[in-house]
This record gives sequence, structure tokens and C-alpha cells, in this order.
Amino acid sequence: MDIEARTYPFTRHTPFEMPEEFAWLRENRPIAQVRLATGDTAWLITRYDDVRTALTDPRFSRTINREGAARVDTGFQADADSPVFNFGGSISEPPGHTRWRRLVNQAFTARHAESMRPAVAAHTDALLDGLAATGRFDLMADYAYQLPIRVICDLLGLEQTARPEFSALAARITRRDLTSSFVEFGQALQDIGRYAIGLIVRKRQNLGDDLLSTLIALTDEEDGKLTNEELVSTVILLLMAGYESTAVQLGNAFYALFREPAQMRRLREEPEIVGRAVEEILRYAQMGTGYAIAKFTTEDVELSGGTVPAGSTVFVSLASANRDEKVFGEDADRFDIGRGCAHRQTAFGYGPHYCLGAALARVEMQEGIARMLARFPGLRFDGPDLDDVPLASNLFTFYPAELPVRI
Repeated sequence: MDIEARTYPFTRHTPFEMPEEFAWLRENRPIAQVRLATGDTAWLITRYDDVRTALTDPRFSRTINREGAARVDTGFQADADSPVFNFGGSISEPPGHTRWRRLVNQAFTARHAESMRPAVAAHTDALLDGLAATGRFDLMADYAYQLPIRVICDLLGLEQTARPEFSALAARITRRDLTSSFVEFGQALQDIGRYAIGLIVRKRQNLGDDLLSTLIALTDEEDGKLTNEELVSTVILLLMAGYESTAVQLGNAFYALFREPAQMRRLREEPEIVGRAVEEILRYAQMGTGYAIAKFTTEDVELSGGTVPAGSTVFVSLASANRDEKVFGEDADRFDIGRGCAHRQTAFGYGPHYCLGAALARVEMQEGIARMLARFPGLRFDGPDLDDVPLASNLFTFYPAELPVRI
């Protein structure tokens, strides 16, 4: 296969079928150079074990805006001073990231996520109550995007009267309209940052029992407290990962289940396996476009599949890792909600940058899927053909633009 003649990210021909290039690369050239749309070359890592190494090895830097780095064609024009590129800079690399992570890990725990399950369930039921009267709705706009933002408002301890304004601000960073420019996206981040500063100042004067109050009060004998800048960056990261990613993954979950009716039927009949089903959904119904995990090597790095030279732009493919036959079996391309090893999926990353909100995202997906299926046993896709569902991408994520359903 002439990989150099094909442009990365590779083309998906169906929603959850991975590009043929990944399987070939895992077998033949697990560390390979690929051509980007800009004409520059980068390196691509495709095997599960190498992907996990690249996510933990400090020689793979997250700072890719460097001299000599490959130009990545995102479809936007933005300069290096854009807030898109510099927000959270103090916590993106060690030692700042190490300090920040040590502090916030005290708050982002599996126990805290489980403690929020009743609230997540209540939000889910309230949404389903409203949808029950409609008969037909867009599962993306009316459900998948609604549940996560309600949960985030809880995390930030927002009063009910403040939630509409904040939700409107948050919606701007998802680029769901697919028309706003990268400059407008950066402006949305700035506006969220300003909102977060005001919220943090108010919270410092009157701490509550919400997550943001916990983050403000956190202290560590070695590292002290989080600064205002770190708190603002944390709020933005909550939105970037906890809102859009959870919404998109929830939508992709139902889209995959509609496309595989036997799997949906099994989940209805065996609701107790929803936890395992969510792991398989995260593995199989992947939302990434291929741009999300980009690195820059500060030294030569030898992996099992080869050597990545210093000064290289590197894409770490979670999508390919999640279909690695040596980890998930020869049927890794098949959707099976009973797959016992699905928990090894890499959708939340791995290592020091593992998704802080992974445990809460799991709770939201488990409750959001199980309660929808239980409440609406007749839930079905209400369009002409599942293959005709419009698919959208806002640079990093890939999802149904809309998903009409009937109950």
C-alpha cells in the first residue's frame, strides 16, 4: 500500500468502519510517515502498545507549535497568539502539569463520579419527561447535548437563573453550526474565561458543595493551591472535554446501536451489562477525526514498531489502537457489547493526560443510554435510511449532525 500517496487523516467510508490504512499499517509499518493536506509530512503511530507508550513518554511533547513542526491543515487560519493555542499553557507540560494534576486528582475521583449518579439520573429523567410528550425529537440536539451541560452546571455550582447564559456561552465552543471560524472559536474561549473568572471570584467569597468550590479550596503541602489561571483553565477543560465530547459520544452510542439492532435488543434484554456496553461503545463508536492527539518529539524515540526521530510531528491514533487485533481479538472491527476486554479501550487516553472526567463521563453514558432504552421501549430511528444520516465534524470530533427518532 502506498501510504505516502494518501492524505492523513484517512477517509472513513462508513461511520464506524475504520480506514483500511490502519490495519495495513499495524501489520506492516506501525511507525510510518504520512502526508498531510498541507504537503508536510508527519509520523503516525497505530499499534496499541506504541500508542500507550507515546501517551506516557515525556519525549512526546504536547506543545506542537514549534519551529520545524509540520503544518496541520485544520481548515482555519489562526496565528500562534490565538487563545486556542495558548490557553492553559502553564498546565500543559511538566512541571506545571504535574503540579496541577496532583491537586485536581483529589477532586476528580471515581467516588465523586458515583456520588453524582443520582443527580445525573434525575437530569436524565427530567429530559425524558419532556421528550415523552413530543413523540419525535432530534436525539442529538434535544438529548445528547442537553444532559452533559446540565451536569457541568452542577459541577460549577451555578444557580438555575445563571444556567441559560452559561449554556449559551458553552454552546459556542462546540461549533455545532460548523460555520464559525477558528478566530470566533478563540473569542468564545476568551468569553468563557472571563465568565469563569467572575464565577471563581464569587465562589471564593461563598464556597458551596460543588466541584468548583472543592477545586478552589484544594490545598497540597507541596504545591499549595490552584491559581486563578489554573482554575480558569480547568473550567475550560471541563467544557472542552466534559460537554462536547460526552455529548458527541452519547450521540454516537445511539447511532451505533441503531445501526446494529441485535446489539440494541440485547442491551434492552440485559440492562445489567450497560457498563460493559459503554466500554465497547467507547472502543468501537469512536468520535475522533485523527487530529486530536498530536505530539512533537524532543528526542529520538524507539518504539516496538520503529524509531521516531527527534523534531517530528507525530499523530497518535487512538482509533487504530482501539481496533488492534492483538488486544481486542480478530473480530476487533465488530461491535459486540459483551466484549470482555473492551475496558482496555483508549478513548480517554492513557498516562498523565488521561481524561480527568472519564469516570463521570461513564456515569453519564450509562445513565443516559440505559434510562432512554428503559423509558422508550419503542425508540427507533425516524429517517429514510441510517446511511443517509448527515455526519458532521468540527475539526476534532465526528458525529451525526442530527439523529431523528420516534418513541
